[in-house]
Amino acid sequence: MNEFNSNFDPNTAVYTSEQTEAIEEHITEHIGDFPKVFRDNSPKDVKIDIAVIPPDDDRYFLTLVTIGLGAYRMKLPKELRKQGLARAELVLCLPANWDFDTENPKTMWPVELLNRIAHLPVRHRSWIGWGHSVDYSKPFTEETDLSAVLLLSPSFGKESSVCSLPDGEKVNFYQVIPLYDIEMRYKIDHGTDALLDRFGEELDPVVDLDRRPVVDASTFELIDRVEDHSSKIEDKQLDISEINGANHIAMFLRWCIERDLIDDEFKDFFADELESIRRGELDIRKFLLNSLSGELTKEILNDEGKAFASFYYDFYAEPDSPCYPEDVDRVALEYFGREKYECEEFADEAYLFLPYGDDYYARISRYISRNHRIFYGLD
Repeated sequence: MNEFNSNFDPNTAVYTSEQTEAIEEHITEHIGDFPKVFRDNSPKDVKIDIAVIPPDDDRYFLTLVTIGLGAYRMKLPKELRKQGLARAELVLCLPANWDFDTENPKTMWPVELLNRIAHLPVRHRSWIGWGHSVDYSKPFTEETDLSAVLLLSPSFGKESSVCSLPDGEKVNFYQVIPLYDIEMRYKIDHGTDALLDRFGEELDPVVDLDRRPVVDASTFELIDRVEDHSSKIEDKQLDISEINGANHIAMFLRWCIERDLIDDEFKDFFADELESIRRGELDIRKFLLNSLSGELTKEILNDEGKAFASFYYDFYAEPDSPCYPEDVDRVALEYFGREKYECEEFADEAYLFLPYGDDYYARISRYISRNHRIFYGLD
């Protein structure tokens, strides 16, 4: 038994008995039987019970599911009000050997966490949904540095994600994925999809207090990597050299070198190579690959260069925002024309087929320079 509030509010949102039955049947059918429930005996705002589903032959983990948040219709933005997103419940998966002890906060924090998330949309008159995240600023327990959460679709299959109530309204179920602070920062900067790309196939819905972050400090310094583009050439069997994956990165670096946006220590260390690049004696792509491990990072740039790269060289920029990768695509479209740009041979990677050389540089430089002026409010 776990009580979260001391006063009962008669205005508390609660399911009807028919709605409760529909939710419980949905959980049983798609997630599992729950012989134990943490009852919210002193609810306020919304009554949050939490079903405890033990591991079984099909699941190697224990699962918590809220029952009650969906009784409250969340305050959605106007454009989303007809999309069936007003009701929600939460799912959290824990290791199979998790032992709840109501006298030991170290074991009860997952229950408390679900309650904190569940009360957010009620107390702040807002809403939660897929891809939303919450940062709690400090670790959930002294045994981990996990301190934020991300909401995704449940790991129990598509049918588990939505429950239909007797009146036809939908209740959406969201998986709670704990995050580290650095992962939360990355998600804020680049978006949910970008963070999920970092997890790749390693995304496990079961809480692991000791897992390694999928983002580290060096990630925030990385601007672009040749391998991310040259791998497309191999994967899609494109009829071009793999070094073409360095073309657009080299163009940006060349522009920064010519505008003296390079860090002083970097200039001193690679003085001979940079001079050879300026004289046209060294292919800057080979410099990228051989001296910089194929990575363009912010540590190469001075403060102005770092700020401009953060402003412009962003694969996850909002629509209509300055975006170097999009400008590279524009150059490809201008160079090849629509029909060739969309041809089957290019496999949606026309930018990799742009001939490397001064003409390419002249074309892309116009875009970079224009956005540099925008960066300074001059255009």
